Amino acid sequence: MRSVLPIRRFYASLRKAREWPDLPESRLRLVHQPTLKALREMAEARSELERADGAEAIIAPALRALRRLEVRLQRPLRIAVIGEFNSGKSTLANLLVGLESLPTAVISNTCIPTRLYHAKTPEIFAVDRDGQRRRLRVSTPAVHPQEVFRLEVGLPAARLRAVEILDMPGLADSRLDGPVADLSRHAVDIALWCTLCTQAWKESERSAWQEVRPQLRRRGVLVATHRDLLKAESVEKLMERLHDEAGWSFRDILPMSTLEALTVARADHTGDAGALWKASGADALETALDALIESVRTERLDAALGVTARIAGHALSCIAGAGAHAAPAANAPQGTVPTLS
Repeated sequence: MRSVLPIRRFYASLRKAREWPDLPESRLRLVHQPTLKALREMAEARSELERADGAEAIIAPALRALRRLEVRLQRPLRIAVIGEFNSGKSTLANLLVGLESLPTAVISNTCIPTRLYHAKTPEIFAVDRDGQRRRLRVSTPAVHPQEVFRLEVGLPAARLRAVEILDMPGLADSRLDGPVADLSRHAVDIALWCTLCTQAWKESERSAWQEVRPQLRRRGVLVATHRDLLKAESVEKLMERLHDEAGWSFRDILPMSTLEALTVARADHTGDAGALWKASGADALETALDALIESVRTERLDAALGVTARIAGHALSCIAGAGAHAAPAANAPQGTVPTLS
């Protein structure tokens, strides 16, 4: 059984990581203004309940529920990068995070899902299957995969303020591996499935993808990596086949040359960086991903606002009922549910 590489080596690699300058035409918005507005209105809803003249036992559960909703809305969306071994998913994760020299070898040499999130300084935690989180320090000995449900790595990358990346272990055989079926336990919002252009969408991949819950499949993008290994006419034929075989199961299907995109990101190019970025397929992926992120943010927000209105309305009704029961001659406390839009 493989073990995680020594944590000292992990930290040494993280310290060498360098954030790339703004990638060409990056569309990834760090802030979702409608969500910020809703969070302010939800805070007002909590304040209204706190001011209501009712029993604390009635108000307290509603306040706790509202706080949980606020925390959920404040959490960046989580994007899982999935694929079989050598499908280019670690390189794609590098591009999404926007860090050069990210120690993907440390991650990909394990069979542990790894969450990448924003932190001011590099840090790493191990999460066990009971949800307990333990910080791993330089002196921490090697950690065995069977002891850890997920690694959590904090990185000073601006893009991680908007989205978190869940780098999943490479899949060998869907009949033997179970990480894909565990995606719901990792609170994944969006999935990017990497498939190698020269061997795209094998039966093992199709079988594994079918284990993903339907809601997440509707938020999935199939990325055909290493497009540069095929001639243009072969890429066209591949896209036709993938749309025929998998189009119904993904929101988007896009070809991409991660090698060309990395060349642009590292500034190892001459000429028009924007044109090279588009030619690599990275521009199309960012466009599709931005639209998907906006859709999921709006969907999450709408659901939270609906629940907020029900919680506030129910709590105020209970307060009014309790007041009427305790003092029938008095006017029942009045309350209104804030308008959330």
